[in-house]
Amino acid sequence: MHTESLVVSLFSGAGGFSYGFLQAGLKPGFGVDIDPDACRTYELNVGSPCHEMDLGTIAPCVLKRMTGGQPPFVIIGGPPCQGFSTAGPRNASDLRNRLIFNYLAIVEELLPKWFIFENVEGLLTSGKGQDIARLVRAFVELGYSIRLQKVNLAAYGVPQTRKRVLIIGNRIGVDFEFPRELFSYDSGKSKKNCGLPMAPTLDEAISGLGRPSIDKAAISTYSTDEPVGRFDALMRTGNSAMGVTQHFQAQESSEKQPIELLAPGQTMKDLPSEFWHESFIRRANRRVADGTPTEKRGGAPSGIKRLHGNLQSLTITGAASREFIHPREHRSLTIRECARLQTFPDIYQWEGSSVSVIQQIGNAVPPLAARILATHIQNIDGKFGSGLQCSQHITSAKLLGYVLTEATGMSPALKNTEALLEGMHQGSFAFE
Repeated sequence: MHTESLVVSLFSGAGGFSYGFLQAGLKPGFGVDIDPDACRTYELNVGSPCHEMDLGTIAPCVLKRMTGGQPPFVIIGGPPCQGFSTAGPRNASDLRNRLIFNYLAIVEELLPKWFIFENVEGLLTSGKGQDIARLVRAFVELGYSIRLQKVNLAAYGVPQTRKRVLIIGNRIGVDFEFPRELFSYDSGKSKKNCGLPMAPTLDEAISGLGRPSIDKAAISTYSTDEPVGRFDALMRTGNSAMGVTQHFQAQESSEKQPIELLAPGQTMKDLPSEFWHESFIRRANRRVADGTPTEKRGGAPSGIKRLHGNLQSLTITGAASREFIHPREHRSLTIRECARLQTFPDIYQWEGSSVSVIQQIGNAVPPLAARILATHIQNIDGKFGSGLQCSQHITSAKLLGYVLTEATGMSPALKNTEALLEGMHQGSFAFE
């Protein structure tokens, strides 16, 4: 195992992050995840071991032995994010939030040349900004120069709005920037037109797949022998089967009538109340009736929603195949359609039940974005190592910069985070 190119994937899930690195020529040495289905999916597609371990309890020295005691080139990973996701109740004391510091402890033990940490945007305001500030400070104290940025992965060509927090760091003393944006985007909910081509739309992402099967085990044939567009061609790469698995219709007939009433962009709240399901009624009522604090309410309930075909999709989650309705057909998106919106190629195969598979897909880092990140740090590292970029050398580890939002305004919570990070950027480490 050559440590100069060794990639270690933490909280590796089904392998989206790792697959992108594999596509960039950096095959991970191993992954680690607690989910047995995800580990089997990882090994099936990435082609390297995935160790079924609880990273919340495992001693970091165990992982060090697995690397042969030598520092990896890069550690990648995104600890589970449900504890501070804006899509659910937010609790800074949630045990799942401690996993971000387990990631830190592993970095401290293995001391990779680079690391990439990925998480949800809710992390930025978790614990009144203290969680992210402490994490950043700890990375710097370990000798890493880092950049923190909230990015919308649609800007890298992912056909959905997917806002994520990325922290990238190195301990070789090089300043760097994030990869440049490649696309404008518009999902209806999030939009940015910066003069660049538009990211692939939902229609472009799922075109060519053909009609869904009614048989879960069937291979559904493509609608055409040749790809119908650039994204379709990208997704078909390497697939000689002329069809796909996991492209089946799972819609219950009793749900067809309310679905038929939805126009693109409409959600359950636009339906007559007799079609509201119990969990929607409960959540919607809770927000106004029980005094639940704003920070614990999570996102507004919307239940089912029909997507726009000519825009990028909304964020793919573990509920997408139940809640997201096809732009024109009266059915939910299939698992394979969700996988494409996450940029998993059609040759990617999954282990586990349908519920497990869609959860694996929703939790993943899109391989397309991961490949861009992998290529970017390879280029920076190669240029720096050649001596051509000596002007970028920095003498001590620091927070190089941060981008918390592209909006013109900030919430009070985000302003608090900014104040903590700005103090750190200027050399102050003041915490409550």
